[in-house]
Amino acid sequence: MRFKPQYSAFILLLLIAMGCKQQNNHAGELNDAATLPQKLNFNQMGLKVITSMSNKKEATMSTLYGNERALNYTKSKGDSVIGGMVFALVSWKQQDDERWFGAKIPGQFQSVEMIATKANGKTFDTSYKIYKDKWQTDPLTEKTRIKYILAQKASVMP
Repeated sequence: MRFKPQYSAFILLLLIAMGCKQQNNHAGELNDAATLPQKLNFNQMGLKVITSMSNKKEATMSTLYGNERALNYTKSKGDSVIGGMVFALVSWKQQDDERWFGAKIPGQFQSVEMIATKANGKTFDTSYKIYKDKWQTDPLTEKTRIKYILAQKASVMP
């Protein structure tokens, strides 16, 4: 039995058509689940990224933002609190990245923790609040969270 040339052309065209199948790579799409609530006006705060972290046990990831004073504080070797610092720790649930096998990306927004320092003579007042569905304070964990956030060091950036 002899193989006919028209069958060869048909098989070749079939292979080309299968190779050209368009796949959705989600290029240019935004991660809507990770969007911060509009009422926070987070973009207007002008904060810069200080560092990021993940908690595998709780399946969350967080990014610490701060103003210029907060950024300089986290870069310095000292641990003296200065007035005028503003920190925002934003946390999300983790989700699998559909574009990159094994990678995790921010998922559902969880909270924003805000810390601000204010000079009061020779001492400093530190305020803490957390936003989940509304702004609130948590006296039971406030001191622990302030200590944790102020202990973060800036990631090395170019």
